[in-house]
Amino acid sequence: MAKRKPSGTIPQPQHGPRSSGSRHDKRSRLSQRDPQRERTTAAKIPLVGELAEATLSMSRLLDARIAFRLPIVVAGMLLAMGRRTASRWFQSAGVKDDWDRFYELLASLGRGTASLMLPLVVRLVRRFDPGPDGRWKLALDDSPTQRYGRHVEGANVHHNPTPGPAHQTWLYGHNWVCLAFLLTHPLWGVLALPVLSRLYVRREDVAKLRARYGKWKFQTKHELALELVREVIGMLRGLGSRAGWIVIMDGAYAAGKLLRSLLADGVQIISRLRRDAQLFDLPGPATGRRGRPRIYGNRISLAKRAGQSRGWQTITFLCRGVEITRRCKTFLATTRLTGGVVRVVLLQQAPGNWAAYFSTDQTMDAKTILETGAERWAIEETFHDVKEVWGAGQQQVRNVWSSIGCWHLNTWLYSLVELTCWDRPVDDLVDRRDRSWDNPNRRPSHADRRRRIRREMLEKQFLVHLPPGLKKTKFLDLLHQLLALAT
Repeated sequence: MAKRKPSGTIPQPQHGPRSSGSRHDKRSRLSQRDPQRERTTAAKIPLVGELAEATLSMSRLLDARIAFRLPIVVAGMLLAMGRRTASRWFQSAGVKDDWDRFYELLASLGRGTASLMLPLVVRLVRRFDPGPDGRWKLALDDSPTQRYGRHVEGANVHHNPTPGPAHQTWLYGHNWVCLAFLLTHPLWGVLALPVLSRLYVRREDVAKLRARYGKWKFQTKHELALELVREVIGMLRGLGSRAGWIVIMDGAYAAGKLLRSLLADGVQIISRLRRDAQLFDLPGPATGRRGRPRIYGNRISLAKRAGQSRGWQTITFLCRGVEITRRCKTFLATTRLTGGVVRVVLLQQAPGNWAAYFSTDQTMDAKTILETGAERWAIEETFHDVKEVWGAGQQQVRNVWSSIGCWHLNTWLYSLVELTCWDRPVDDLVDRRDRSWDNPNRRPSHADRRRRIRREMLEKQFLVHLPPGLKKTKFLDLLHQLLALAT
């Protein structure tokens, strides 16, 4: 099969300039009350268990007039199949004539993301607080979602870090800067649970948003990342957590202003390092001469250090759940990125191929830096599941606040499903009765965990209506067969 040639054409919105704005913004008909209008008060198949409790806690932070709608939307998200548009959510939840009010709820969620993440963070602190001698691990990265149409607010052309077989290095849509907690499950390995994100809007689009919504300023990805870390850390402090913090980030975020600001807030950093990064030797001893003592020593060339035969050692470390053995070299250096001393690790991936990492914690050894840095990959897996399993970016909403609300709903549901299934046995999460070919040793995927919760919702809904004297075991077997066909 011939390989597709990469296209140099920059993607554009696929609707013509004459397309009209969303008709959902035209609410003149709502000025007159319709007594015949049927209203939605509950989901046709409600939430169950811990997920229901978490969603209820989140809804209490909303206005009482709209709070009851959040569990309905979440139930629809779990039940929705196919393309996960917002209308599909509402349809699956059984929303009636007041569907437009549920679109308004999405916008309200987008405006209140900073406070709505509180119940999720509370659950994380109660369960996983490492204590005063430990550290929270936070992953920082950004990811795009593809959108279509000229009237999608805040959308523009962004770099696609995962172009796939189509070699689509650029896409038209939204770009999300995301902060996630890194937690280690005893069976599933490292998981990244997102709690808060920011929409990155290109400079040329800020004026449009400012004209419609008032205060809206342009912020770089690094500025957004700093805001995210400070908001989450402030919430952890407010909840009484005395643990420290370490942020693991992609090399694109290893910029001086961001790093120095995080260090000033007491945050340690582990990141990939550019090959041409400006590094210096440690300054020599004081000479006794007048004037300021030297901060930086002689310039270090990472390429020369990597080419030198001395200093290399063989090390075995854990990378994405697999133990690998590589050669590495570590040393202390000073850099203007942090304004101080960092520990640098050179990792030989193949003969002549190497990568550089650094940690602002000078006491860390090479193995810890490499293993902790490898944990950042978990957020990439999270982005994949949020898009593929939950359908982030498919909701077909145009309002910028609605887009922000939909993205956060998808990421929060990802985190809550993982927490709900944290202690469940593998056999309870993976139902292989309709997939005899499935590997019995395969660990449950996030899709399996989501499917398990959906089955619990459907089972409880059907069991309530069972007539007395009916054998539940036989009925459940038939129900599971129907659910397997439906899913």
